[in-house]
Amino acid sequence: MNNAAASPVILDTDMGIDDWFALLYLAKSPSAELKAITIACSGETHCTTGENNAISLLSLVKTQKQIPVASGDAYPLDGYFVFPAAWRKDADTLSGVTIPPPTYKPVALPAKQLIHQQISHSIESVTIVAVGPLTNIAQWLLAYPEDVNHVSRLVIIGGTLDAKGNIIVPGFTDKHPGKSAEWNFYIDPLAARFVLDSSLHIELVGLDVTNHVKVSREYVSHFRHLAKTPEALFAEQVYIRNQWFIDSGEYYFWDVLAAIISTHSELCIPESTALTVKLDYLASPNYLASSDLSMPATRWDGKPRSHLAAATAGTIRRGSRGNKVDVCMRTNANRAFELLTNTLTK
Repeated sequence: MNNAAASPVILDTDMGIDDWFALLYLAKSPSAELKAITIACSGETHCTTGENNAISLLSLVKTQKQIPVASGDAYPLDGYFVFPAAWRKDADTLSGVTIPPPTYKPVALPAKQLIHQQISHSIESVTIVAVGPLTNIAQWLLAYPEDVNHVSRLVIIGGTLDAKGNIIVPGFTDKHPGKSAEWNFYIDPLAARFVLDSSLHIELVGLDVTNHVKVSREYVSHFRHLAKTPEALFAEQVYIRNQWFIDSGEYYFWDVLAAIISTHSELCIPESTALTVKLDYLASPNYLASSDLSMPATRWDGKPRSHLAAATAGTIRRGSRGNKVDVCMRTNANRAFELLTNTLTK
């Protein structure tokens, strides 16, 4: 499906529900040449299942080559935060939708090294699309800072400036104290701080803009009418099994919009600003329902793992100093839905 105008893209994903469609979109888009997929298994999926599911989804698109897939650390850089267990199970099982088993094996490299390898081998500057916690991206930056000059854009789904946070989800996290953060930044706020403080050209697709791409019954009905390709039929089954999610009004195309903006930058109408990420340390956990205390007591860098304040972790604010980030504030939602539909159904 790729043509001479396609730009090289690396996808870093935690393989939750809308990550599946983001992956399929990038694998099929004529504007993207998907070079590698790295699994952010500090997020919704677990490492092995995330790798296998990514490879299986690629087989639906029938790409002409084996796109390398690898995972990073199973834990955030710091803190003990995790997604709800029910969400992780859904990510691992693809909402119960059966697809063919993986046709090849993941590569035996950590995610940060696969990212570096693909950037090193690329003649053109690479676009990175990060649609999970930023653990892998932060570790890559720390290990290979020289790669920054060979990355054209880093498109991130994460954070929120003016829109309310999305940590509190009815039926799952009703009593959570965090009201101002977005999930990916909440899970690994230290990684978010490292990445936003870097010199990368960053386009941040946060809740301010993804709130404009709610998945509705009307959209799903239209999509299902057109679904004929293997990847569109997979998406149709996901919609069927998640009708409750659609009806709840809590389902948005978060990661999908980031993937689409990576190929159509005009769909990000930004505010350019420096950002700060909240990271408050505590002596003990203050919200056990979103914590996994079985994580290693030592961080990736050998230092003790710390407890973070659940009420503020991952909250971002406008800053007066530092690297400016293009925070997407508005988009053309109809055009985004059209691009996704046409790409998956044609």
